[in-house]
Amino acid sequence: MEQNLNLPGQAQSSTLSRIHEASAKFQRYKILLRRRWWFLLLTASIGVCVQALRITGRPQEFRSLAKLVAGGQMVFNDSVTWREQQADFYGTIIETVESAEMKRRALERVRALNPDVKDSDVEIRVAQTKGSAIFNILATGSEPKYTKIFLDSLLDEFIAFRQSIREQAQGKVLQQFLQEVVTKQKVMEESLDRLTKFRMANNIITITNGNNAAATFLNNLQAQRESQRTTLEELKLAIANVNAAMEARERMLSTGASPTPAGSKAMDSTQPSSVKSETSPGNRGMTMAEQDYLRTKSKITELTTKLNSLLIQFKEQHPMVQDVTEELATHKALLQSYADQIQQEMHSQMGDIQRRVQVLDAQIVEKQKEALDLGSKIAEDQKLEKAAETAKLAYEKLFEKVEQIQSVFNSQADYVAIQERATPASENVEDWVMPIVIGLIAGVGAGIVILLLFDRLDDRMNSFSEFQALFPGEAVLGQVPEQRNRGDVALLRPNDDRHLYAEAFRNVRSSILFKNWQGKPPKTILITSAVPNEGKTTVTSNLAVTMALAGARVLLADCDLRRGGVSELFKLPSSPGLSEALRGKLHWRDAVQETSTRNLDLLARGDVFDQTSEMLLSKTAEEMLREMGEEYDYVIFDSAPVLVADDTASFAPKLDTVLFVVRMSSTMARLSGKALDLLYERQVNIGGVILNRSSSNLKEYTYYNYASYYYAPAKTNPQPQEPAAAKS
Repeated sequence: MEQNLNLPGQAQSSTLSRIHEASAKFQRYKILLRRRWWFLLLTASIGVCVQALRITGRPQEFRSLAKLVAGGQMVFNDSVTWREQQADFYGTIIETVESAEMKRRALERVRALNPDVKDSDVEIRVAQTKGSAIFNILATGSEPKYTKIFLDSLLDEFIAFRQSIREQAQGKVLQQFLQEVVTKQKVMEESLDRLTKFRMANNIITITNGNNAAATFLNNLQAQRESQRTTLEELKLAIANVNAAMEARERMLSTGASPTPAGSKAMDSTQPSSVKSETSPGNRGMTMAEQDYLRTKSKITELTTKLNSLLIQFKEQHPMVQDVTEELATHKALLQSYADQIQQEMHSQMGDIQRRVQVLDAQIVEKQKEALDLGSKIAEDQKLEKAAETAKLAYEKLFEKVEQIQSVFNSQADYVAIQERATPASENVEDWVMPIVIGLIAGVGAGIVILLLFDRLDDRMNSFSEFQALFPGEAVLGQVPEQRNRGDVALLRPNDDRHLYAEAFRNVRSSILFKNWQGKPPKTILITSAVPNEGKTTVTSNLAVTMALAGARVLLADCDLRRGGVSELFKLPSSPGLSEALRGKLHWRDAVQETSTRNLDLLARGDVFDQTSEMLLSKTAEEMLREMGEEYDYVIFDSAPVLVADDTASFAPKLDTVLFVVRMSSTMARLSGKALDLLYERQVNIGGVILNRSSSNLKEYTYYNYASYYYAPAKTNPQPQEPAAAKS
């Protein structure tokens, strides 16, 4: 699985590339400013002149000043409040004062009140004082008297306009509130009318005294029914076990509590007087059967005790025992008779209670219907009463607000007033400083824009950084600084005082000698350029001189067979030369000339002739190159520009390497790129690029200045050495 890893070297290379691009742009703009500073001066001068002509060409003007002040504004929420105005309100004032309608009204006012004053154009400008609610109104006109009168009329019309707007707004607000009051009053009257009619039809207050009596009576009936049902259940339990019920009643009597057997209260309330017990303090509400039952049971208990006592003394056949046994059996039968009578009484009570429960159920159904009907009427009455109270409260609150608004309207004046009326119009003295500064800045800005526009259309390279940004894949062997002297540049010589110039070619020589050529170092070198006037011939000649001064045997051949000028630089004849050797008129060694530089020979161009490209492709040219390489350490050819003729593109593949010369601030990048592409298509080994006529004033060429530190020319008249004390 492949992974994209950013190696430290790659990251550093990317960072350096971005730095080079930024540096290239900066250097380009710096060079552009150095060369075209006069254009900025020209555009700035034009801007200043335009402003000066505009100021001097204006007619005489007079100005009058007035001021308005803005207060607050009424705000209607739950109550009428007053607050300061915001920016939108201030903007409205400014737009209104400057509007054409206000100017028209002011003009009509001036004509009506001052018919003898001649009309004149007046310009109105409004400015708000920063951090305040004061507005400065400036009137500018050609007549001082008319300007002041017009400004005063404008103020009066503005105040009158605001007054009319205010009155319209107040009338509209009052009308809306009054309509709302009428609506609220109508709603209140309708609510009261509905409540009155409902109460007259139902008379609820008289019947129930403000409460639902049917619901209260219904609750009582339901409570009675539940009590009767509880008693009925107790009777059922008592009938099932009379003995247990009577034992419970007996225990209550023994503890002194009131005996209330199941169903006794209901029985007492329903039985006739003949069934009820006699009024006796010891009866405590019991029936006769219950009293007899308890007495009989007590007697049985007594007899049982007596029998048990006799059985201890006598046998069962004893007459006394027999008498007690018989009496005990008689009382037990009597007890059972009383129990049966009590059960019959309880059954009778259950029948009475069930009838009462049925009566209560019928009454409850009737009262439920009555309670629901009465409850709905009471709810409706309360609803109508609440609606009437709400409508009345809304009406009273709105009526109170209308009275408050009316009071505020009657007492409150407009919140925009005239602070100062128009001052006497004075002549407007134009301030020259600000317009001139504006013209200067505008001129410089326009010049910068124009220069940047032309610079975008110009692709000439001005610096090493810019070249490296445009051609990152090309190796730069060296940079030759520009010589500021006029005319042709003289060839290098030993101990040349142009140390920066000479050091540049030494740098190119070292780049050739020590470059990693991936194989055998080159011996045959061709130097060319994209177009003419790149300084290619001078660079080729000085490079050959530099190589020869280093001790190498160098042959400099002029391969520009159409317009070569190497021989002119060395002040040697241009014929015979290379063209005659290629055509077979003589051997190339016979055309070689010695130069004034040691170890450097020259093969001049020769006579100009057509079909030079064919001759450079011939076998003769190949044999000549082989012989030259065997006899010299370096053979350097000065050739024609690549884009001018096909000679270089045809001859270059035969040589070991090609050096490409680019003239800074002259060669277009698209032409250099086209020439390099053509050479690469011909399988040419391009060894590097030489940047000619580079500006040494840029920071990236500062290293050239260090050469002067090491350059020490010989002193012709040595001075006597000063003492150490004097030196210090």
